[in-house]
Amino acid sequence: MREIVNLVLAVLPLAVFILLIRWAIKKLRNPTRIVTDDSGLKKISSNPSIFGGAWRKSYYFDEQNLYEAHKNSRSQIPFSDILAIKPGYTVINNRRNWSVIYRAHGREKQLQFYPNLTLFNHNFSAFLLAVKQANPQAQIKEIGFFNL
Repeated sequence: MREIVNLVLAVLPLAVFILLIRWAIKKLRNPTRIVTDDSGLKKISSNPSIFGGAWRKSYYFDEQNLYEAHKNSRSQIPFSDILAIKPGYTVINNRRNWSVIYRAHGREKQLQFYPNLTLFNHNFSAFLLAVKQANPQAQIKEIGFFNL
């Protein structure tokens, strides 16, 4: 009887930990709350450190397009031109960069950014869902525990 109690006490915390991790990943994959900017755009990137400064680009999206903002200029990338979205290999402050490969004027281009995905800000996961709905043939890597 004592062995069974010891086994249950050893397995129960591990099971609770695994369930909590699965719940957190599910909350990140399924957006519930969207944080919008003043202009109605949803921000999906922020600088990973204080050393980024004003020279870094910020990325926003709406229902149809991805926007790349740099100082006072803003370029637009339609969701239909996006070919792939995948995680990169660079990690800064426990945040992995993501790459968006798109076609512009007949040539493939790539942009990279660090998403501002948290348990309270689901803009990046909503961006992935919006691109997947607008462009089903695009190769989009889902958010997982090892590629955040």
